[in-house]
Amino acid sequence: VHADDFGVSCGANTAIVDSYQRGLLTSTSVMATLPALGHATDLLPEVKGLGFGAHLSLNLGRPVAPPSAVGLLLDRDGLLEYSYAFHMYRSLNKEYLRQVQIELDAQLAKLCDHGFVLGHADSQQHVHMIPRIRDVVAETVERWGISFLRHSVEPWTGHPSIGRPVNLLKCAVVASFASQRPSHGSRVGFIGLRHTGRMSADRLVHYLTRLDHGTWEIAVHPGTGELEDETALHRPIADYLRHKDRRIEWEALTSDRVRGCADAGCIDLIRFSDV
Repeated sequence: VHADDFGVSCGANTAIVDSYQRGLLTSTSVMATLPALGHATDLLPEVKGLGFGAHLSLNLGRPVAPPSAVGLLLDRDGLLEYSYAFHMYRSLNKEYLRQVQIELDAQLAKLCDHGFVLGHADSQQHVHMIPRIRDVVAETVERWGISFLRHSVEPWTGHPSIGRPVNLLKCAVVASFASQRPSHGSRVGFIGLRHTGRMSADRLVHYLTRLDHGTWEIAVHPGTGELEDETALHRPIADYLRHKDRRIEWEALTSDRVRGCADAGCIDLIRFSDV
């Protein structure tokens, strides 16, 4: 059970730590492009058994590399460009891809310098699934000794009802991208795109009682619903971090009902390093 966004805000950091200490959470991925990384680093002594990965960002926060070196990734305010379509289009440009590698190396170096031991990688809004970007990401994480890169493709069946039909479009786009590139032998299934940001206790119970035998990553986004600093955030992300669903996901991860479901199903809760 994995939480994205460690380092996106102090509220997310707090909920992730508590979900590990009292709940089902076994893993998180860390973002290097926002100020709350410092707060996340301060919390490291409290989560010594938690698995860590890199939550690579090309579309949220400020660049870690010098802005002059990654100008093709930035908007007019000097932030990483938020638009997914922008990165799809720019990925056809070789110079853009060279700058992507510069920024990825800078983010990974920063996370390691902050004391995070990284065993896996994923990305903000699955931008690493864009085919040419995925090539750069896969080469980069392998060079950094990271053994697992998320394959963000869900099964098409076996899901509870979906509240946001637009997420089905996301699933189709990501699946189309994935068909253009191999999954690098991923042994871990993925759940968390259809219900991204809305993984309630009912939905967690649904998946825990119905997933096929094997190893699965269930991605969640817990938080407190509070946001202390939005200077490097685009409005949709700020609204997302304040939304009541952040706390609903936090409560689901620490729910006795969900824990009981995992125990009853003899489900082993593991980290990527255990795979």
